[in-house]
Amino acid sequence: MYFIISILFSIFNLNSQSEEKTYFGRSHNYSAIYSYSVAEIHISSDSTMTRYDYRLPNKREWKNYKNYEAKKEVEIISKKGKYYSLINPVNHLENEMHCVKITDSRLTYYYKAPDGSFIKGFTFKRK
Repeated sequence: MYFIISILFSIFNLNSQSEEKTYFGRSHNYSAIYSYSVAEIHISSDSTMTRYDYRLPNKREWKNYKNYEAKKEVEIISKKGKYYSLINPVNHLENEMHCVKITDSRLTYYYKAPDGSFIKGFTFKRK
């Protein structure tokens, strides 16, 4: 009986831990050297957002993006109304020019317009 209870407890304990959410996006990059970019965003349960940007020489290489070196950026997200603000983990300053909106299927960047409103930016799909 004790064995069954310990198994059930361990199963419920494993299911209660939230897994990391991963969002994915790819698009053309109009730089001089690289013409395509792929980005992965990982959001962990401790409100840490890690973004990996991969610069690719052409669109055909996007399926092999893991073979390229990524630029890593870590930020903390904090709920602010219906958006999440981005906070630098080093100096704890809020990025006032960008925010994100997160749903179960998408993560969308918003940029602050000169009049204070938000303009919709790039949308990442849940992987």
